[in-house]
Amino acid sequence: MADMYAYLDDYGTITIWVSRNFYDGRSKRFCITTGKDYCRELTIRGVEDHERDVRYNLIAPADMEFGQDYRVFEEHGLSVPLIVRLIVRTERFNKDYYYDGDDLGAVYHRMYTDFALWAPTAVSVLVRVRVGDKITVHVMKRTEKGVWRAQVRGDLRHATYVYYVTRNGETVIAQDPYALSSTGNGKESAVINLEEVMSIRDPMPSTPFRRPTDAIIYECNVRDMTSHVHTGTHDVGTFAALCEENTSWHSLPTGMSYLASLGMTHVQLQPVSDYATVDEFRPRQSYNWGYDPLHYLCLEGSYSSDPDDPYARMKEFRTLVAAFHAHNIRVNVDVVFNHMYNIEMCSYDQTVPYYYFRYSKSGFLSNGSYCGNDVDSCQPMTRRHLLHVMEMWIKLYGLDGFRFDLMGILDTDTMNALAEKARSLKPGVMIYGEGWDMPTELDASRKASIANQAKMPGIGHFNDFSRDVLKGRTGDNDRYDRGYLTGDTGQAFSALSALAATVLDAPYTFRFDDPGKSINAWETHDNLTVWDKMHYCCGNENRETRQRRQKMLIAATMVAQGVPFLHAGQEFCGTKNDNGNSYRAGDNINAMNWDRAAINRHIVEYTRKAILLRKRYAGFRLSTREEIEQCLKLSVQDNGIVFYDIHYPDPVTGTNVIRVIINPTNETRSFVFGEEWRTVFDENGNSIGAANSYIQVSALSLSVLVR
Repeated sequence: MADMYAYLDDYGTITIWVSRNFYDGRSKRFCITTGKDYCRELTIRGVEDHERDVRYNLIAPADMEFGQDYRVFEEHGLSVPLIVRLIVRTERFNKDYYYDGDDLGAVYHRMYTDFALWAPTAVSVLVRVRVGDKITVHVMKRTEKGVWRAQVRGDLRHATYVYYVTRNGETVIAQDPYALSSTGNGKESAVINLEEVMSIRDPMPSTPFRRPTDAIIYECNVRDMTSHVHTGTHDVGTFAALCEENTSWHSLPTGMSYLASLGMTHVQLQPVSDYATVDEFRPRQSYNWGYDPLHYLCLEGSYSSDPDDPYARMKEFRTLVAAFHAHNIRVNVDVVFNHMYNIEMCSYDQTVPYYYFRYSKSGFLSNGSYCGNDVDSCQPMTRRHLLHVMEMWIKLYGLDGFRFDLMGILDTDTMNALAEKARSLKPGVMIYGEGWDMPTELDASRKASIANQAKMPGIGHFNDFSRDVLKGRTGDNDRYDRGYLTGDTGQAFSALSALAATVLDAPYTFRFDDPGKSINAWETHDNLTVWDKMHYCCGNENRETRQRRQKMLIAATMVAQGVPFLHAGQEFCGTKNDNGNSYRAGDNINAMNWDRAAINRHIVEYTRKAILLRKRYAGFRLSTREEIEQCLKLSVQDNGIVFYDIHYPDPVTGTNVIRVIINPTNETRSFVFGEEWRTVFDENGNSIGAANSYIQVSALSLSVLVR
């Protein structure tokens, strides 16, 4: 630990900490110099004694400028670099250095490439350019708003580069935050000729998409979808492998063909941006879901056929999105805009230290993400960068939606700006995320959490109330907790709120002012799978009984108001061997198990029928709170049976009323109604042709009637 630190934390103020191990921390005189012809005496404004250090508050000279290499001397001859710290978080700094140009990064032209880096606190910046075996280094010039620029002649379409950024008394090697791609393991940024990437044609889905409640989301992982030995693809665990068609196992389609057969409208891919903990050259030696981001704008190289070719990952991901679109499946991606794996490794902190991440008033990193740092979305250039990432991903790859990991770390203004930008580029883009109230250094009223859902129109949230009511609480300490569909019929009334997307007022539970905000996910990549949870909460029941419960949970997802969400494998009772956090557990645990899918193909088929049911009847897809208030009639019958009626004249199907009956008890129930109903979905997902006033609903099943 050094004996002295000097910080520029605000305009006009320098803070110095001197260790008591050095002259007991006492010094009567300080000066600041650039080592040339600039030297100023610093006036001591205040002194604070601490146990291990002495803190000095000094008046900074009015003629100090950013871009100068300052050192602070004290009376005994000790000198340290002046660290430009929390001043970059002030309103004045943001006003003076906010840059709204669209030319940051490496902008390719056939005869030259323009390099531009926003680094207002840097003293100097060099760009090192590599073309094959030839390396050149170019001095960059500081211009307006702290943007450093250089123009390098020649056709650099296959060039890579890094920046040498000198700031706070040291020089670091940094990737470009605005780089579109990189070499393997993110070692160097890449110059990209966009014409080469955009030459891959992307057919748009034929079915128009307008309302979130029309979506059916299926979450999966690029690697997991083809990593099982029985997938049958030539490649394994890559973008290209997932593009392969007509693969199967025991007459069940696998990979892309399997996804195309299910009938969902949207696939949600776990993170595909560049992450830190998998060696891209030896991806089979390690595993990670990808929630350890290294670079937001670059794609993950371990999913590429050639991680050292910056174009390969871009072309192959664009090809994958186009393949989904050809099957009329839209593509949402999981973005981790809340933290970085290690701020010392990432280009944001290397280029402008202390700017992109959130700090407490005392100068410590905020850790609401529990990952060591929180991205500060309130900083104007951070927000602008996130907007740029979203814009480029829509333009480059034709993406249809974004799922925000730990969205509660971000602020409502940023989320609204992101949603507005995305929808201006592509109407119908889905924006949703985890609205948990994370303990980040941000006022609760500004967090993009469920509590502030009314401040974020058109932005969805995972509905943990509905999840816990229907399945049971999901934490590691709640494995034995039961929900309405896993054995606690006492939660029948709360289940009514879940079926209504939690948009109704008392006596029901209110969560959202719009059903499109309710993402109904009873299982996601996090925590135990539904099947594994039932090992605990339904451990006294046989396999067939638990399969019937699994089917009820799948069907309930499809008939509930809001946005249905399935996790890969949920449709065949997927298991992770009771691993509640398998983010680096490897392919054996995380891979799509095609053997299990073949064994449980009857539940896969049931899921397909449930998806078709939702698509056929518009009453399950009401898009406003007012419609739900007008159309729904909810009631609890004897023994916790739920009646869920939807009065919705449907010109397509000719039905006026849909009645869903949920029977989570162990006995078949019979009902005699004053009118005849036709069963269109029974315990096996089948339709019964003849209408009848006498209806039987099997034990542990969900039936759908229409008239």
